[in-house]
Amino acid sequence: MDLNAIIKYFGFNEHPFISNPDPRFLYFSSQVKEALAKCEFMARDRIGPIYMYGPIGSGKTSLVRRLQEKLSLDERYNVKLLISPNLKSSNAFLRLILDTFDVKTERSYNASLENFEKFLLQQDQDGRAPVLLIDEAQYMNRDTLKLIHYLLNFETNKTKLLQLVLVGQEELGTKIINYRELASRMYPIAMNAMSIDELRDMISFRLTVAGHDGVLFEDEDEAYKMLYTYTKGLPRDAIKVCFELLIELVAQGKKLANPAQVEEISKAQNLRV
Repeated sequence: MDLNAIIKYFGFNEHPFISNPDPRFLYFSSQVKEALAKCEFMARDRIGPIYMYGPIGSGKTSLVRRLQEKLSLDERYNVKLLISPNLKSSNAFLRLILDTFDVKTERSYNASLENFEKFLLQQDQDGRAPVLLIDEAQYMNRDTLKLIHYLLNFETNKTKLLQLVLVGQEELGTKIINYRELASRMYPIAMNAMSIDELRDMISFRLTVAGHDGVLFEDEDEAYKMLYTYTKGLPRDAIKVCFELLIELVAQGKKLANPAQVEEISKAQNLRV
């Protein structure tokens, strides 16, 4: 069954449960609002770098894409987003960062650093604030984190020249905490699973964005209890279950799912109570 058949059957203007980080489908739970506000505040006033960490599927990538989208609307920010590759050396990572900002790299590591510092100083003189967002940062090793630590030294007497936001799974938090010199200079944001009420609101929100009335279940209270029990409040898992639910409903000629269907699909996706 293709996506268009599902969209047509439910009268959607687009599919509400595609697992991609589309900022329009980001539900603003209290923790998302707080995290975005903190990131924006830090970027605006260039106070210091941030690392954001949380379990797989907690919405971190959607949040960082939303942050990129929002900051990019303001000409004062030069915002770049990197998906962290599993690079072993700080030199390779530095070259990637410079390429991202269109800064010339050199054979010498130190010469490349000098080029980047000159670029950052020029950006500051031009009234622009470079912001580097690094997603999947749990793949960074000690060597590449040392580069991040070094880049924090690029500052004037009044401001940081580069605003950094590292985003990754819980492993990222552990790596930075164990690197005390870096942890002491960064501000943490912990992302957690949603509450059952937030999960319910998130599903309804996504349906509404897609042009629907927001109701997916016959017995909403029991269905959401079941969904929360199996997904543990993780948005990505809940979205995957709802994606499969829509396929099943179309196949059965129904518009509303029941708690038993939620349980059946959750188990089929190897989710456990």
